[in-house]
Amino acid sequence: MKKRVRKITAMILAVSMVLGVSGCGKSQKSTQDSGDTAKVKIAYQYGLAYAPLTIMQEQGLIEKNYDGDIEVEWVSLNSGSAINEGMASGDIDVACMGIAPFISGVTAGIPYKMYGTIAAQPHELLTNDDSIHSLKDITDDKKISVVNIGSIQHILLAMLAKEELGDAHALDNNLVAMSHPDGMTALMSGSVACQLTTAPYIFKAKEQDNIKEAESLDSVWPEGNAFIVGLVSDDLYENQPEVYQAVVDATQEAMDYINNNQEEAANILCQKEDVTAEMMLSWMQDPGCVYDMKLPGVMDMANFMAENDFADKAPESFEAITTESAR
Repeated sequence: MKKRVRKITAMILAVSMVLGVSGCGKSQKSTQDSGDTAKVKIAYQYGLAYAPLTIMQEQGLIEKNYDGDIEVEWVSLNSGSAINEGMASGDIDVACMGIAPFISGVTAGIPYKMYGTIAAQPHELLTNDDSIHSLKDITDDKKISVVNIGSIQHILLAMLAKEELGDAHALDNNLVAMSHPDGMTALMSGSVACQLTTAPYIFKAKEQDNIKEAESLDSVWPEGNAFIVGLVSDDLYENQPEVYQAVVDATQEAMDYINNNQEEAANILCQKEDVTAEMMLSWMQDPGCVYDMKLPGVMDMANFMAENDFADKAPESFEAITTESAR
């Protein structure tokens, strides 16, 4: 598994090196100054953590915060790896994904930075096996679903394994990569013994009588620590500052709307998950569900990844991988 992690990092670096050699940059001047229609392509994934993105789309907040004409393209991708590839190639301008694949990408040379947290969310290690009460009870034949190798869920499990078992890679051979919804289905059917997942899948899975939390992650990743982060390409950040600022302002406005109008927000967000507004509101009011642009825990995860062979190195500093809006 260590070799596999290094291979993933090497692939990211190779893509970013190609980008550096080609010198491709989509914008060399502000579209606002030129009078042209600005364009921004935003990639995201799925889950309750992306609620601010849903509000931004539904209410046209980027368009509202940009002084001029702007065309916003939203694309849903299934993994942080796919987002990293898009950012490295210059196809994506703004993205939202977990901290861990961002750290892998930025330390491998992908030209982007964080502009803030999109959401903190509860994470739980769930199981359908009554014999599992801690990581020590997970035998070699027990499979654990995580959304991807190198994902934040993988790293959180590794952090817990380091603390409890003394080896961050102790459970690497137990891992199965599945999307959150597929992992939840596999957990409920018994195809895997455990799943490390986030909201709303932890809430949905625990509606089943046979699904329980195996062990808390609070000791390695406290409530409120950053989960999904907002990223901006260096090209957009440097060459289209008005577009960048519109994205930042829209993100903050969406968070303010969610925090100050929870019932209204629940009415919008429930459609994404096909649940009642009441159910969505209860999920949003979980203490671990936080919409705030602060970035707690980022360097803790970066240092852990570097020290345990999930990344070749840690970032030079927090300031080196963030824009001014995140400081």
